Amino acid sequence: MRKIIRTLLNLIGSLLIITSLFVGICLILAARGDRYAIANLPIVKEASGILGIDINSESSPMLEEAVLVESVSYDRYAYQQLTEVQQQTYDQIYDCVINFKDKVALVTTEKDDISAAYEAVMADYGNLFWVSGYQYNTYTSNDSVIGMEFEPKYTMNQEQRDVYQVKIDAVVNEWLSGISPNASDFDKALYVFETLVKNVDYDSNSVENQNILSVFIYQSTVCQGYADAAWVMLDKLGIENTIITGTANNESHAWNLVYLDDAYYFMDVTWGNSKYLDSNNDATKRVNYAYLAMTTEEISQNHVITTGFEVPECLSNVDNYFVHQGLYYDWFGVDSIGEKLANSYQAGEEEISLKFSNRDLYSRVIDYFFAQKHISEYCKGLESVYYLLDENANVLTVKWK
Repeated sequence: MRKIIRTLLNLIGSLLIITSLFVGICLILAARGDRYAIANLPIVKEASGILGIDINSESSPMLEEAVLVESVSYDRYAYQQLTEVQQQTYDQIYDCVINFKDKVALVTTEKDDISAAYEAVMADYGNLFWVSGYQYNTYTSNDSVIGMEFEPKYTMNQEQRDVYQVKIDAVVNEWLSGISPNASDFDKALYVFETLVKNVDYDSNSVENQNILSVFIYQSTVCQGYADAAWVMLDKLGIENTIITGTANNESHAWNLVYLDDAYYFMDVTWGNSKYLDSNNDATKRVNYAYLAMTTEEISQNHVITTGFEVPECLSNVDNYFVHQGLYYDWFGVDSIGEKLANSYQAGEEEISLKFSNRDLYSRVIDYFFAQKHISEYCKGLESVYYLLDENANVLTVKWK
């Protein structure tokens, strides 16, 4: 009997050992199966360039935790137009590109937040010449987005950026040496406007023309370069400004929103270069002051804003160049206009520009002084005259030489 009992106990023990081994092997295989599934998750490259990854959030070794970044941009215009989550995303993006990080896990799980935040960063900072676009990686679980990463596209490494930055700073400091930090807002904006037009040519084939390298290194650019460079110089002088994007005459365009003497204005350096429009076939480049400080009504004649964030309505004309210089007319005062022309002619000036409040008044003045030749009654001894018309801004320029 004892032998039978001992044999049964041995059999039971063996069965327990075998069962334990079987369970252990199953667990190991299951664990291996999980790891295998994670290692071979499907990666989908969508048509838009977005990298989407289907992954289990609990076991993912790839998705880092999103970390909030302290804001240094709270006083920037575009930043202030964003939602709280978009502002947090903006702060993360700016911190990423400033510190040359490869990527950053974002607080948002909405691609529209990324788009809005990135646009605002590029509007609030015109000096990010080493960044050209981005991609974002979307992590999902059971068709739900569980995280997103921002991955900037750098055009150079950090060492190259630093070398260029030294060169840029030297040029900016040299160009700004002629204006006092204590000058008025109007004088600072005027100085930047004139300096960029005089020192930088418009050339659609210029190199690096989508950033400030084209301006400060090569002195040849397009609208984006002008707008970014204006941002850099105005910011250096303490003038709040933001880069606005849209279209002008149905072509993609960029210009600036500037805050002068407690009011907002639009400033378009590209159109300030007379050779850009060149409708008068000017032999030499002139500064077209009509685009220094414009109202919303004025710029809307030929510009359309497509910027995603809200842009203020610009109503003041106090710092309009022509108003500021006493060259603006909203009435048909022929004697006042005639005396203004005569004073310029007798002083030996090369030219004078006058701005009129509307197209009808503008046309009447041109007809009276030039078609009817009444200008000779005010400018004695004038044998011939050459004048330029800017019908976009109702500006008349009379060239004496």
